[in-house]
Amino acid sequence: MRIPKKNTKALFYGLILLIFSFGELYAGHIVGGEFTYSCRGFLNDDPSTNVKVYDVRINMYRDCLGDGAWFDGVPGGFGPPPDNFSSSEGNISIYVGDQYFDPTFDIFLDRFEAVPENLGNPCLVITEPTCQQIGIYEFTLELPVSDEAYTLTYQRCCRNGDTTPGGGGITNLVSPDAIGTTYFIRITPEAQRQCNDSPKFNIDPPIALCVNSEFQIDMGATEADGDSLVYKICSPVVGGGLDGLGGINNTETTFDDIVPERESPFPYTPVTFRGPQFNAVDQLGVGSELSIDPNTGLLEGVPILRGVMALAVCVEEWSRDSIPVLLSETKREYQLSVNLCGNQVDADLLETELDDQGRFFIRQCGPGQNTIINESTNEVFIDKYSWILDGPDGEISGGSRDFTTNISTVGVYPGLMILNEGSSAENCIDTAEFFLGVFPEATADFEFTQPGCDDEPIDFVDLSTTAGANTIVNWEWDFVDGSALDARQNPRHRYQVPGEFPVSLTITDNNECSADTMIPVTYFPSPRTILIEPDEGFGCIPFTKEFINLSRPINDDYIFEWDFGDGGMADVASPTHVYENEGVYDVYLGITSPTGCFVDTIFQNLVDVRSAPMADFDWTPAEPTNLMPDFRVFDLSVDANRQRYVINSRTGDQLFTTPAPDFDYTLRDSSSIFITQFVTHPSGCVDTITKELRLKLVNTFFMPNAFTPNGDGLNDFFLPEGILIGATEYRLRVWTRWGELVFTTDEPKTGWDGSFKGRASPGGGYLWDVQYVDVGGEFQEFKGGVVLLR
Repeated sequence: MRIPKKNTKALFYGLILLIFSFGELYAGHIVGGEFTYSCRGFLNDDPSTNVKVYDVRINMYRDCLGDGAWFDGVPGGFGPPPDNFSSSEGNISIYVGDQYFDPTFDIFLDRFEAVPENLGNPCLVITEPTCQQIGIYEFTLELPVSDEAYTLTYQRCCRNGDTTPGGGGITNLVSPDAIGTTYFIRITPEAQRQCNDSPKFNIDPPIALCVNSEFQIDMGATEADGDSLVYKICSPVVGGGLDGLGGINNTETTFDDIVPERESPFPYTPVTFRGPQFNAVDQLGVGSELSIDPNTGLLEGVPILRGVMALAVCVEEWSRDSIPVLLSETKREYQLSVNLCGNQVDADLLETELDDQGRFFIRQCGPGQNTIINESTNEVFIDKYSWILDGPDGEISGGSRDFTTNISTVGVYPGLMILNEGSSAENCIDTAEFFLGVFPEATADFEFTQPGCDDEPIDFVDLSTTAGANTIVNWEWDFVDGSALDARQNPRHRYQVPGEFPVSLTITDNNECSADTMIPVTYFPSPRTILIEPDEGFGCIPFTKEFINLSRPINDDYIFEWDFGDGGMADVASPTHVYENEGVYDVYLGITSPTGCFVDTIFQNLVDVRSAPMADFDWTPAEPTNLMPDFRVFDLSVDANRQRYVINSRTGDQLFTTPAPDFDYTLRDSSSIFITQFVTHPSGCVDTITKELRLKLVNTFFMPNAFTPNGDGLNDFFLPEGILIGATEYRLRVWTRWGELVFTTDEPKTGWDGSFKGRASPGGGYLWDVQYVDVGGEFQEFKGGVVLLR
């Protein structure tokens, strides 16, 4: 028997109370639990020890939707366990009678896993999220055989009291956030004597139910010794409390603590249900159905209230002696959510119509084999299909998803398709009532006048037939050329374009049975008239002529033969041809359809190609300048009898126009002008040419050899004369004869006034030089002398 680590345990829980908040200490995350045990026999198989060995298992259930604490026995106590974690301690108390046998027996989490969602109804799916995990604790106890019962108990406070949407607060209990839980089992003296094994539930408890829907859940247990099991609905019990919060202890014991260091002894107080809506009998609420078969443990009912419910089921184990003895009672407490669910089974048949009573009517046109296609959903929830049809020779049945019949007698036959027939859940069963109407067969057929080489309408003749007394009441022709459907029995149709058309006819008889057929119609006639787009009159060499073929009906499947009259040929519907020589030309066009229909024509004198002039001109001088802006334009055109000139500025404004072959013009600024010449041939053909002309700028430079800075306004400054517009990098310097620099400037319009440092320079000779880059980009340099006269 393990020795509990009492000092470590006290320190561990003391740290928890210091670190975690009031809400986190609550065991609201623990929502259910149960104890079971198995007896191995005497210790070391030695009866003299009077000690028996028990394998004990605790199943503890945790709500994993929220952020609550983890199972006891996980490092830190909160959050998901890390990989390869080493368990920290949890504990239970073990009593013999009403005295401690071991007040703080250590337990460790062995493993945990998800609890499957079991709604107790195979054809429902819950619409709200649910999640529970089971934590499993397994350990061994060595207990001396006693005349008193051993009680193994685990207690925590408190239950979930959060009643906000999604909070998981318990609905059927009074003050769930102030009461805890107790999970326990008792090993009776008789169970010790017989080395008894307690019953073990076969499956995990349900974690959710569907409101207003029946359920059946197997709460049965397995018992290895062949004893008798009796099932009953019992009440959850309380445990733990709010004592110790904020460091205040109201009782000497730890029984009322949130995490009791030592659990309280048996018996335990039942919970108080929130009346009058809930009570120990109506744990799902008054008006709901809840019962358990005492012999099989089948739990069933219909909840009518939504919410989170705390429930408990007990299994009594009785010996099969002549006078039965109660060996054990295993108590399972659990928490479940009652919420909205969606039914997953819906009977449906493909492509049917409904009668006034909502029954499917399946129309079979023509006796023989027919398959009724089943579109019932959801397939994963359907285990069985049952078909029953009252046929002409008796009942026809089937068990596959789709139903195939082979009826040769015309008539209307009633039938049923049943989903999940015999299911214990009524909502799993759905039925489709249908009628199978077998009607006489109709056959669609037609003929048509074969198209020839003439572009004429086609006559279509209906040849459809029916069997029995049914009659055709509707025709629908599709000529597959973009035209509207035609409802006449024997239509006439004119195609606007050639081609091969898969013409279809669909007929409908008085039984609403339809039949259709398709026959290809080949339509490639010759055009009634060969047409091309009207000519523009005449063209000028070189003349590019586009021949637009307007003949109808034609397409690219036709063969085209063009002869342009100048030796040129083409084989496309609408060609383009360039005439290089003057003349009047006949044009030939032949058209052959894919079926051999041929037509041709000659367009007499269709193309008139005339000689054209060639515009050209020049001017002199070749480069007019700002010094000589006048120039003369002279005509160089060929074969022209008339000319006209237009001069435009760079911005497009017209500056000048003249019909003269030659003319004079003066440039007025340095911007470009554009000269356009228009010339006309005696044939009427014209030509044009445009040339750009820019005024060339030049610089001139001259320096005087003397100046008189006497203030009379005449020759007072020494500066250059000439044209320096556009010049750059200008510099003028003046020196004395002894090399002293007396004046410098980079402005062409700034001259020397004959002074130096504010004083008049003496008369006499001086030296100068000038440098600049002219408007053409050439570097210019000049030197000389000047006389200052006083």
